[in-house]
Amino acid sequence: MPPAPSRSSPALNAYVAALAVTGVGVLAAAGFAVTSTPSPVRWLAFAALVLVLGSFRLTFAGVAANIAIDDALLLAMAMLFGPGPVTLTIAASGLMQSWRRGQSPQKILFNTTSLAIAMWGASHVFFALAHVKPLAEDMRAVGTVVLPVLGMASAYFALNAGLTACAVALETGQPLFRVWRHFRWLSVSYVAAASVAFCLVLLIQQASFLALLLVIPIFAIFHLTLRASFGRAEDARRHVAEVDRLYHSTVETLAMAIDAKDDVTHSHVRRVQAYAMALAKAVGVTDEPTLKAIDAAALLHDTGKLAVPEHILNKPGKLTSAEFEKMKLHADIGADILSLVHFPYPVEPIVRCHHENWDGTGYPRGLSGDAIPIGARILSVVDCFDALTSDRPYRGKLSNDAAIAILRDRSGVMYDPAIVETFVAIFQSVPIDIETTAEQREVLRRISATKRDGDVPAVAQTSPFGVTHDLLTFVSLARLSSGDASVLDVLSIASNLVSDILPGVTGAWYLAQESKDRLVVADAFGPASSALTGYSISIGERLTGWVASTGQPIVDSDAALDLGLRTDAVTSALRRCMSVPLAVGTSVVGVLTLYATESDVFTGERARLVQVIAPHLAIAINAALTAEHGKPVLDRQDRNLRLVSAR
Repeated sequence: MPPAPSRSSPALNAYVAALAVTGVGVLAAAGFAVTSTPSPVRWLAFAALVLVLGSFRLTFAGVAANIAIDDALLLAMAMLFGPGPVTLTIAASGLMQSWRRGQSPQKILFNTTSLAIAMWGASHVFFALAHVKPLAEDMRAVGTVVLPVLGMASAYFALNAGLTACAVALETGQPLFRVWRHFRWLSVSYVAAASVAFCLVLLIQQASFLALLLVIPIFAIFHLTLRASFGRAEDARRHVAEVDRLYHSTVETLAMAIDAKDDVTHSHVRRVQAYAMALAKAVGVTDEPTLKAIDAAALLHDTGKLAVPEHILNKPGKLTSAEFEKMKLHADIGADILSLVHFPYPVEPIVRCHHENWDGTGYPRGLSGDAIPIGARILSVVDCFDALTSDRPYRGKLSNDAAIAILRDRSGVMYDPAIVETFVAIFQSVPIDIETTAEQREVLRRISATKRDGDVPAVAQTSPFGVTHDLLTFVSLARLSSGDASVLDVLSIASNLVSDILPGVTGAWYLAQESKDRLVVADAFGPASSALTGYSISIGERLTGWVASTGQPIVDSDAALDLGLRTDAVTSALRRCMSVPLAVGTSVVGVLTLYATESDVFTGERARLVQVIAPHLAIAINAALTAEHGKPVLDRQDRNLRLVSAR
């Protein structure tokens, strides 16, 4: 039952080398012993039968090992002829089978020596317990060896399975006990082999060695039975693996859909997943169901945000008390949704408790300390760290050191101190391998597009403000300007029409520079327009830069988040703002950002009409830019500018 190493390690190489040295000594002793073994023709014929039956091996994929149906003959051969002949025979069998399968020299060496050592030791156990000569010399003693036969089978199993389990553990890095558990049930087959061996010796005693020919059909039946059993076990193993794969792919797909609706990149939850799994193992979580639950919960912990209004979910500023109360519902809602999936591992408690605080001030249950599931404690730390070190529309990402400082500051209050310190020790060594397929990117794009486009038809159908004529005029002028009009001509016409829809606002038309890494105000209108002339924002920064990178609008936010720390009298009076992408397909021409000195300007239908008009403006501006420069647009897919907006 030798393993099938697929990789080498210093420990495995040293282990095989030690076995080789021991095995050479055992084979030398066996070779010396056969020189005094009587009836060489009979034991050589017996050995030939063993080698033939040894070719019918069965593979057990679960532990990278294989077993043969010749164990009964080998045990009988040990009883009949002693340790020498059987040790040489089993070594030759291992060598032949490894050679036929084209295995590596290391594996051939292991197969040959480990089997020889196991059989040499087991046969000596038999004769030490039985106190008899080889039974081929004295068949009268066969009735006294029942217990010694069982002792030999037990020793053979312990040595054979033990040597193999050690090799598999060194090869795969699994704990020895975990590997050994896969071998325990094979002990039954060794007991059965001992029983068959005893019957064979009795048969030879009552008849002759030729009677073995009548037993060969029994071995054939035994082989078919084992193969059927192994087939069922392998089918069950494949079924479990397939169900696990199905669960995992379903989890990833659902997580991807949630990410797209929440304006969070798929890479965010994948990083959280990688951090969570590494941290779980580092703090000593070894239970397989718990590890699988953490793996799934890392992807699905924000499922409940599907029930949170998008204007709250993607608000680029501080939430009001009422908005935060709605946001807090996502923990319970997400857990309730996932409870309907009936995961075979405890995902629901982790999702429900991932916003609980160590000191009991969290939500939704106010749990504290060890009452919070270990998976939730792990997830809260890694989710916070990745959110802090990721860009958001209202702030840039923090450095790792700054994020770690925040985690330590919250240690013992929000987070389990032991988990925080373990994460600090290991996070830099966690491999982050994020890959998305073309199919996944297309699905994300389509989900995001439905969010952008979903509100347009309802607004376009009716307007309570009687601006239908203005809207039609705007569309017509935008289409006309797509001919020979210059960029400034188009922007001038558009500025007048936007001012008619939202009187008193200040607006800025941000267009991409040639380098396509910054947006510059190409034209401005309204009371504070002079203060915005020449103003620029990097792609991905502030509100305008975030809108350019994601293609998502931001409605009714704090103007200071876009204008920064500017303190001049004109811009400091601007309180609220609204940014709308000017997009043609997946390409962004620029961004229209509007500023107002009063609240509630961007909360009504008039502000929504600006979003309806924006695609028509983008077409006109794109045509004008193309006529002037030939390469007008900023392609979001090529620049991979999508940012994280996680709460």
